[in-house]
Amino acid sequence: MRESNPEQYRQRVSASLLGKIGPQARRWLGEMAGYHAKHMWIVKHYGKASKCEMCGTLNASRYEWSNISGEYHRERSDYRELCPSCHRRHDYGNYCRMGHEFTQENTYIRKEGWRVCKKCRLETQRRFRNAKNN
Repeated sequence: MRESNPEQYRQRVSASLLGKIGPQARRWLGEMAGYHAKHMWIVKHYGKASKCEMCGTLNASRYEWSNISGEYHRERSDYRELCPSCHRRHDYGNYCRMGHEFTQENTYIRKEGWRVCKKCRLETQRRFRNAKNN
C-alpha cells in the first residue's frame, strides 16, 4: 500500500534496496543480462583495462575488455584486455564490419596502425559526395 507522503514512500523503498547487490537486487538478471551489463560488471570488479594482452603494447590511448568465448560469462577468464586495434582484429578476424576480406589490394593502413577496408571507404566517400550534392 502506498503511503500518502511520496517522500516517505521514496525513502522507505530506497532504504529497503540499500546494499542489495547481485542476486539480491530486484532487477538482477544473472547470466541473462545483456552485453553492456556484463561489460559494466567486468569493469566494476576488475577495473579498467590497462594493457594489451595480445600485442603487449602499453602506450595505446585506451584499452578495452574483450570477450573470448562470445558467450559473455561473468568470469574473468572469459575476458582479456586489448588495445582497440587488437580488439577489432579479434572480433572481425580478417574481415571488415561489412564482410569484405582484408587483402593486400583492399586494405589501407592508417597512421595509427588501424586497418581500413578500401571498398567501405570508397562507399562512404560516395555517400558523402551524394549527400553534399543533393
